[in-house]
Amino acid sequence: MTRFSTDQAPQDFVLRQVQKKDLPTLIQQLNDPRIAPWLAALPQPFGPSDVDALLAHGQHPDEHLFIVEHGGAVAGCLCIGASLWYWLDPAFWGRGLMHQALERAVTAHFAALAPPLSATCHTDNAASQTLLTRLGFSPAPTLRKMFFQSTQSAELCRDFVMTPEQWHLLHPPLIALNDVCLRPAEQKDAVTLVRMLPHAGSPIWPAPETIRAFIETHRFRGPPRGLFVILDAHRRSLGMALLTENTPALRFLSEEDATRHQDQISAALAQGIGAVQSFKCE
Repeated sequence: MTRFSTDQAPQDFVLRQVQKKDLPTLIQQLNDPRIAPWLAALPQPFGPSDVDALLAHGQHPDEHLFIVEHGGAVAGCLCIGASLWYWLDPAFWGRGLMHQALERAVTAHFAALAPPLSATCHTDNAASQTLLTRLGFSPAPTLRKMFFQSTQSAELCRDFVMTPEQWHLLHPPLIALNDVCLRPAEQKDAVTLVRMLPHAGSPIWPAPETIRAFIETHRFRGPPRGLFVILDAHRRSLGMALLTENTPALRFLSEEDATRHQDQISAALAQGIGAVQSFKCE
């Protein structure tokens, strides 16, 4: 959870680890009556011992606590792991900042094998529900009650869920490999991919008439498998890569492209996606 693309984020937008200097600001934010009522697990009032417990939670191997920094200021915080939760200082509301932060964090979360991710919102928290829906999270069909520390009562909430397959479908990743990148193959690529197939029969590659079924069968649903289109710096499709449990299989549009890129791509992919990826959303 340390490799985030910054290509699509403002220059003054940062996701980073929590530092000691952040603690007074976190305590202030988590005592703000515009923030505290929406965070079920956090006690009120929120003091120094509580922030220590929050940091300890974020240091668990399966949990990742990040500061959302904007213009050098602590705008908020997010935690992603078994579930997703977050808050944003009211001074930064309405800028789309948390949308960018969550998109980057969830992209990194699903860059490796991971279970579905859930987030839970109070039924009155319209802003958070809208945010999760815009990101593609699916609302649960029924409500449930959750105990809120701030009110000392059980409140009606709705769960929102995102699966790895759903995320990759809605936010196709680009995997950077030096001067080329890979993106998951889609049905719109069928005409181009047919031109890359071997002329003779192959135990790996399909017959031209079954290319669309092949694309669907090998649709990327999360690392480490999938059919990818290889793109150059100008986003021209120059080849395809089939990642399976075996050695990656490559095909190129031309001999020139194969000569220029095959060895480099093969060597990188032989390490597995997790070793070479620089994931970002298109």
